[in-house]
Amino acid sequence: MAATKPIHAACIIALLIILMGITVHGVQSAIMKCEELPVELCAFSISSTGNRCVLEKDVMNDGTLQFQCQSSAVMVEKMVGWIESEECTSACGLERMAVGMSTDSLHEAEFSTKFCSSACRSNCPNIVDLYVNLAAGEGISLSSMCESVESKTRNVIKKTESSLSKSKSTIPSLDRRATAKLSRKLL
Repeated sequence: MAATKPIHAACIIALLIILMGITVHGVQSAIMKCEELPVELCAFSISSTGNRCVLEKDVMNDGTLQFQCQSSAVMVEKMVGWIESEECTSACGLERMAVGMSTDSLHEAEFSTKFCSSACRSNCPNIVDLYVNLAAGEGISLSSMCESVESKTRNVIKKTESSLSKSKSTIPSLDRRATAKLSRKLL
């Protein structure tokens, strides 16, 4: 019985060494650098060091465009090693090949509506964090902007419901379920 203990201890030590090697390898392969990302994944990504990645565009001498992913000086504390999903870029009204970082899109009605939707604000913390910070830097309150968008949406729904109820006598198949379905689409 005493002879099996050293073999057992040796097996445990060997197993620990193997696991440590796998763990170290896993950490090394998990390092994400903006400069190594494909340009199609660059915008809205965050490196392992917490730098936001930014897609840059250069015009070459022959007039062609060349895109490259760069680390920005903008740091993120909560999320690192993050590549934004297609679902979030779509839900928030963003283009995957967006160049630079700017609040210009905040002035577009379509972007504001999508950004303020629950699909974006509830499910896409990286994009929300980016735009909240960009907007705050320019003195813009996204909470106020989204309240305004939601208020306008509610007014459109009320007007639609009002006109639908007035025309209900001419469209007998329209009922509350159809109105509710239309309301959900507008939100």
